[in-house]
Amino acid sequence: MAELKYEILEQFGVLSTSPSGWHLELNLVKWGDNQPKFDLRAWAPEHAKMGKGITLTQAELTNLQTVIGHVLDPNFVETPADEVAVAADDEDDFDDSPKVARLSDV
Repeated sequence: MAELKYEILEQFGVLSTSPSGWHLELNLVKWGDNQPKFDLRAWAPEHAKMGKGITLTQAELTNLQTVIGHVLDPNFVETPADEVAVAADDEDDFDDSPKVARLSDV
């Protein structure tokens, strides 16, 4: 089995910590030679091991923010999709650097 190649480009935060010391984290991760994606998963201390998780493009993360806004606040005002959504074609232009707009800046 080939070794899994990844690079954590930016760490955004820890959502929780288990009694065993694993952290549920949101990071920007480059998996293999693929474009970096937002990654939500559990990590062992020092990132030595990882659990199952999900990866999201910036457009998917923005859409998730909208959904979470509705879950947490029924009066949440949604920004029109054409102002925040990233077209699928724009995904190919994703820069490898960890310069990512904060969702509050979108």
